[in-house]
Amino acid sequence: MKQLLLTGKFCLLLLSMLLIACGGGSDSDSGPTPPPVNTQPNTFSFNVQADVEPGATVTSNSITVSGINAAATISIQGGEYSIDNGDFASGSSTVNNAAQIRVRHQASAEYASSQTTTLTIGGVSANFVSTTRNQPSAVGTGTPPQATVLFPWSQSKATAGTLTVRGTATSRNGISDLRVNGVAATVHSRSAAAQRVSAQSFHAQGSNEDDEEQEEEEFEWTADVEIESNSATELKVSVSDADGAENNDAASVRVDTLEAPTFLVYDNLNERLIGVLGSKEIVAIDPSNLSYQPITTADFISELNFDPVYNRIIYSTHHENTVSLHEVDLVLGSQKSLVTYTPELAPDVKIIMARSVFDPINQLAFVLLKLLEDGSFYATDRLYQFNLADDTSRLLSASYLDDSPRMTISHMTMLGTRLYAAASNRQLIEINTETGERTTVMGLPDFSPMAMAAGSRDDQLFIAGFQGILKIELAFPLSIMLSRETSTTLYPTSQIRGALLLDEETLLVLDPDFGNVLQVDTRTGERSAFIRSGIGAGRSIMMPRYLTFADEGDTLYVLDNGSNAADVLFAVDLTSGDRTMIADINQDRVNYHSGLFFHAKNNALLVGLDDAIISVALSDGSTSVVSGMGAGHGPELWPITGGDFDAESETLYMAKHSLTNAIFKIDVTTGQRIVLGFDGSAGIAGVIEGVNDVALDAENQQLYLSSQSQSTIYRLDLETLETEMVLDRCMNNYGQNILNVDESGIYKINYDAAGQRLLILSGQLASYDFATQSCQILGQRHEYINAMPLENGTFLTVGQGALKQLDPVTQEQVIISK
Repeated sequence: MKQLLLTGKFCLLLLSMLLIACGGGSDSDSGPTPPPVNTQPNTFSFNVQADVEPGATVTSNSITVSGINAAATISIQGGEYSIDNGDFASGSSTVNNAAQIRVRHQASAEYASSQTTTLTIGGVSANFVSTTRNQPSAVGTGTPPQATVLFPWSQSKATAGTLTVRGTATSRNGISDLRVNGVAATVHSRSAAAQRVSAQSFHAQGSNEDDEEQEEEEFEWTADVEIESNSATELKVSVSDADGAENNDAASVRVDTLEAPTFLVYDNLNERLIGVLGSKEIVAIDPSNLSYQPITTADFISELNFDPVYNRIIYSTHHENTVSLHEVDLVLGSQKSLVTYTPELAPDVKIIMARSVFDPINQLAFVLLKLLEDGSFYATDRLYQFNLADDTSRLLSASYLDDSPRMTISHMTMLGTRLYAAASNRQLIEINTETGERTTVMGLPDFSPMAMAAGSRDDQLFIAGFQGILKIELAFPLSIMLSRETSTTLYPTSQIRGALLLDEETLLVLDPDFGNVLQVDTRTGERSAFIRSGIGAGRSIMMPRYLTFADEGDTLYVLDNGSNAADVLFAVDLTSGDRTMIADINQDRVNYHSGLFFHAKNNALLVGLDDAIISVALSDGSTSVVSGMGAGHGPELWPITGGDFDAESETLYMAKHSLTNAIFKIDVTTGQRIVLGFDGSAGIAGVIEGVNDVALDAENQQLYLSSQSQSTIYRLDLETLETEMVLDRCMNNYGQNILNVDESGIYKINYDAAGQRLLILSGQLASYDFATQSCQILGQRHEYINAMPLENGTFLTVGQGALKQLDPVTQEQVIISK
């Protein structure tokens, strides 16, 4: 193979000499004439959207601007447009080549009517048309039955496979058939025992003749529907009654299953990307239209390496203390194991991670093993070299082998035949692939590396991390902050897993936890979306902690702790999942938050810190201190940990862990705060202490107190100030009391007025039903950060990077904003 490569280089050299000998010279000193400025793009079009709900906000598919070499004017009539998933706007602006454009408008308020929006770029126009659905038809003589989908949400993202759709229906003459995309549903009368839909109908009392006198009967239904992977599916509900009255457009929701790849490599032989979905499915991705083509499936894929010599993918896995290298033939889709290796390790040492990079020229795989000794918090690194040409292997480099810089590698990449690594101690090192010697190339001050990519030259690297994206020029060496992270960055890089140079001007940065593959302009540092698999537009939510609803409408407010990014307040439109940033609330310091509350009278949000309450105006994001930090009068708040807000009396009730038989009561109009004492006789030994959160009931007359230290929930009557014990046990499937502070401990409670229950966050989500005095465990351990009830009886939950809808009946969930 090396002889063939040398021969190819010789042929290229000979061809170059012949071309030079043939002439082509010029006596002119002028350079090539630059191309003329072209601001007229290639034609583009939008897909027609049919059967939309009257009056709904309808968003088009994304189109890519092409064929221009300078900024072109963009304008719109009858709607709004968004550039690269930015905010929607209606005014004129400019747009560059390769920009992604979407438009949106409000659908007609009438049935079977159309609405048209015209987008013009550089003089080229296209229409986006939506058509509303037909008016529900009634076949037969009775009033047509109606149906509503409770789960999943109107627009949501789900995992491919079977999804249990759940809803309600009403009819004056029973239900004879209800289907979701043709799948027969199981229907339950709310006043009768559950039955299976079949030829036998669910009949209400009476007949068609006295239809107007009949009362509507309510039904519940579920249907198990198969959802395809990497697709968008509309789920349509049709329902008919016993008299033949049909409603074929009773309800519809949209479910998306598109996944963003967790790892990517570029297949330059076929000019395509190869990606991994969910650490299992390998797909080919066409960069021009982002269509996915399945190749094969494999287990536990943690990275990808492309070998152009044999047109294959190589990746590593580890099971217990055995490491394996695998091959996927990209032509046949076949797989085989190339290497299986078990290093000699002490009995108390285990492999916790294996990552690899590949040198296709020399057919060398470099596998980094991270080893952890029992009882230790720090892993040690070993780098092994596997020669796939002669099936030999060796330990190439480790901290204990020589006096080179300590090996604490976080990421590696090949630059030609040279191996570079970003160390967790913020050093860029080069590892000699023959001797294993490590050399410090340069420091990476105040930068936490998370991904590396080879540049377009043999002396250029890119490193992405929490603080942004660095361009490394090795010839100097010099690091340049190409794209800095800020609190307003639309596409943050705080959770990225990988990076890849697609072409000389485009760096791809993988952020699968938030459903994104970002593209970064290597000249300007500008970020935009390459692949978006989330729900809704706007900056990604990182670590949503506290939630509150507006009094009216479908707006949810979210306090995002930011994880590795800034603390931010968001407004989320629950109909679309769109996110709008309201304010950065870092307050120039490290904050610990204690709550988020909607203050309708001031059109503001109240944010609980650990030592103060601040107000954030929804109009402009400006902040002011309400109580604490010098505002208001009363005892010191620090450290308050949780609370609830009585909007009618403008009173905050806040928990302070160190108080005994007491909580804080704060008047948000004056900032005055008092310690509200109460009768603690219901507590352990007559004392209620360690209260870390509170929740008001629907009438704001009862206050529920969660005592983390006592592993108990109490009820406080705000008029009499008497207390009673509500709950001290809630057992999970492992036989553990999740309220017990030795297990997880209670850290958040919320009151569900519609369901007459209390939501408890304590390592797991639990729902306590007041009527039955029973406790139901929902979801997996440590899955949820917070949860709130929705009006339709399902729950809104938050975890890292996403807002979700959880159905407590089926315990299925979908993402509604990410």
